[in-house]
Amino acid sequence: MDPRRIELNRRHSREMGVLFQRFVDAHPDVESEVHGAQMTAAQEVAWTACSAELLARHQAERSALAAEIEADGYLPPAPGS
Repeated sequence: MDPRRIELNRRHSREMGVLFQRFVDAHPDVESEVHGAQMTAAQEVAWTACSAELLARHQAERSALAAEIEADGYLPPAPGS
C-alpha cells in the first residue's frame, strides 16, 4: 500500500476517534466502554449526524489521494519482495 495512503488512514482514524470521544462526552448515555454494547437507534442517528461532515471530508481526501496515486503510477510491491 502506498505510504501516503497508510498515513491518511492513520490520520483519519485519529480524527474519527477524537470526534467519537467528544460525542461520547456529550452523550453520557452511550456505553462505549461496555463490551458488546450497541447504540440505540436514536444514538446511531445522533452519531451519524455528528460524524457526517468529517466522514464526507475523509471520503473526499481519500478520493483525491487515490487520483494522485494513480497519476503517479504507483504500483504496490510484488508479493514476497
